[in-house]
Amino acid sequence: MKKKLIAAMTALTMVASTGSVVFADEVNYDVENHEFKDVTITLHTRWDEADVSGPLYQDIVNGFMEKYPGITVECINIPTESEWLNSESVLMSDESSMPNIIQEYGGSRTAGYIEQNLIVDMTPYYEQYPEWKERFNAMGENLTDFTTYGYEGSYGVPFTAYQVMLFYNEEILAANDIDPASIKSWDDLMAACEKLKANGVQPFEMGEKDDYRFGHLHSALNYKTFGVDMAEKLGTREVAYDGEEQKQIYQMIKDAADKGYLGTNLLGIDDGQERSIFNTGGAAFLFMGTWYCAEDKTGNEFYDNEKIHAMRMPYVNEEFALQDMGGGNEAYYVVDTGNPDEVAASVLFLKYMTSEDVVNTFAEGYPSPLCVDITTEAGNYLSKEASAIIAETEDVRGDIENYDIATHMINTVRQALQGIAMGNSVDEVGKTIVDLIAEYE
Repeated sequence: MKKKLIAAMTALTMVASTGSVVFADEVNYDVENHEFKDVTITLHTRWDEADVSGPLYQDIVNGFMEKYPGITVECINIPTESEWLNSESVLMSDESSMPNIIQEYGGSRTAGYIEQNLIVDMTPYYEQYPEWKERFNAMGENLTDFTTYGYEGSYGVPFTAYQVMLFYNEEILAANDIDPASIKSWDDLMAACEKLKANGVQPFEMGEKDDYRFGHLHSALNYKTFGVDMAEKLGTREVAYDGEEQKQIYQMIKDAADKGYLGTNLLGIDDGQERSIFNTGGAAFLFMGTWYCAEDKTGNEFYDNEKIHAMRMPYVNEEFALQDMGGGNEAYYVVDTGNPDEVAASVLFLKYMTSEDVVNTFAEGYPSPLCVDITTEAGNYLSKEASAIIAETEDVRGDIENYDIATHMINTVRQALQGIAMGNSVDEVGKTIVDLIAEYE
């Protein structure tokens, strides 16, 4: 595919144009001065129009098209993660249906696209615009660096970042004589859950109807038990999914679920309902990424009165207390469709999306961590608490399955973990995963 793009661009050397794309046999990466006429690019994203960030993303698209009237941007927005992943897989498997930009989390899925020469290396564009590259902070490096997969270069444009934390209702804990400062370890958290449950208070209401909920808990507990290096160890099969280390993680989740700490209707509610229950005082704790800080909390009296707070995810082994699930949350990757105008327009869109004014406006409306430096005083009290925790974090990894050699693992592991909510044993969870790995191999 990359050879097709270069060939197409080389063919343009015979065509004179303002802001010409090619000089002799070299590609001109100055997309700011390229002339665009009736170019359409397609974005495949998880943007949710019902979320507070949805209109902000759409404003970016509208603002870009107003500034560059020769380019039309069409969005394929699929908020549900499993449906989004399936859609991306289908679209990227057919050259005729590939989007121009995909939103992804890095890891093995994206590395697979790079291996197929489907993703554009952004290095020459960053060399063309060094001030653009300088706008990105270290939080997004895990989304653009694929050297561990054997690929040099800088792939993708990172945007949002996150860290998984615990949020708690100060009022509920105080009413049950629980000091949040005393919750440092997983055992401390389980002791607090036991006390709450005995007092008729629900500790968590996790929405495992969205299977990423136990998936995130599995990743976070791994990092808090064995350190973030466990991501690579599992990914290369140095550690087995049915081995003793992983059974320990499954058992922690199962024990908490069996005791009712994690929820009363795990498979009956989704993550939106989970947050709604917490926001209205129906649960004492919320295990969630820092995107929660930026969500619309209109009418939430606990938030209005600053009774909701953030704390670091409790450790299992203290040596890994400052290692967490997090980092770059999403990046945007330019797909090499073989059409030089589409590639140039896609790069230009991402350059606009991460420009100072656009990023500041986005951050003011959605005060969550970003991979792009902001120069505004955006943020609410909760996001500032979360930012202070992030500042002390030593190392992070994202979803543990994203570091796997097999691209199906995020679905395989999450679906197996759902079995815990159905009463499956830890041995059954591990066996389900390794059996599915064997089927794919």
